Amino acid sequence: MKVFVKTPARLHLGLIDLRGDLGRIFGGLGVAIDKPNVILEAQDSNKIVVEGPKQDQVRTLVERFLNTYQVKTGVSIRVQKIIPEHSGLGSGTQLALAVAAALAKLFRLQASVQELASTMGRGKRTGIGTAIFEQGGFVIDGGKKVAKQNCQSDHFPVLLCRQPFPEDWRFVVAIPNVKRGLAKKEEMEAFKRLPPMPTEDFGKICRLTMFKLLPALLEQEIQIFGEALTEIQILIGDYFAQVQGSRYASLVATEVIEFMQKIGAYGVGQSSWGPAIYGLARGRQQAEEIEDKVQALVNERSGGQVFIAKANNKGACLKIIK
Repeated sequence: MKVFVKTPARLHLGLIDLRGDLGRIFGGLGVAIDKPNVILEAQDSNKIVVEGPKQDQVRTLVERFLNTYQVKTGVSIRVQKIIPEHSGLGSGTQLALAVAAALAKLFRLQASVQELASTMGRGKRTGIGTAIFEQGGFVIDGGKKVAKQNCQSDHFPVLLCRQPFPEDWRFVVAIPNVKRGLAKKEEMEAFKRLPPMPTEDFGKICRLTMFKLLPALLEQEIQIFGEALTEIQILIGDYFAQVQGSRYASLVATEVIEFMQKIGAYGVGQSSWGPAIYGLARGRQQAEEIEDKVQALVNERSGGQVFIAKANNKGACLKIIK
């Protein structure tokens, strides 16, 4: 038996609360997009065999799974595609869940996606990547419980909302050739250096989310949704400027985001730590017009990739191939 897995990527649209004084911390907004993807196949083997990109990382994930669930056999995994690492598109979570879900299916283990995520060391701050792997769409994560001494608890982040994202809305995503986003130790140090988010900013983000962004999504009002998204991104970007240097992660990102606004994108922002940035468009035609102009600017400034993505409203695809 062989198991095939194809995951979405995710745009992280922002964290909600960096204070933690209400008993929860982080939380966030995100949306699943149809590309780039992790694509892999897993099948029975008498030893661990890994082919394709990220072999050492995949082997570590496989060993972690087998040890946790006490599986006394091997497995062969062939990785066909990966999401660019440290680009702001959720590569680590999607790869970890792709491996775990494939092995759970292969060995007929009953485990929830959240359990698999915890097993693979994901969901330490938000559950957005896990939710979009499982369901796709637009998600709001309610954050992690704050334990004693203001530390995060081991409880998995709670999912507050999941909604399908309009099929005719598109994201123009640019990944300029600049420094990769923060990850692992650098990311942990950055969070330690950040002071508590001002209560006023936390309140604005919540208000924009509940009374502008979400209603506009449900009523498919792209202009209002885009305005709310951009306002949230500005608030979050200005807060994180204390550790990333400016509102966005690079001068190129700032210029491209401002340019996308100028040429008609409805909403703009940076996904997680970047370098991925995005603009929201209505329909394929507008997205292609923005894509062509943004690609020309990116080529001129730093080089890099620009592509059009639509929402993934189903989550990861798992198939058993006999």
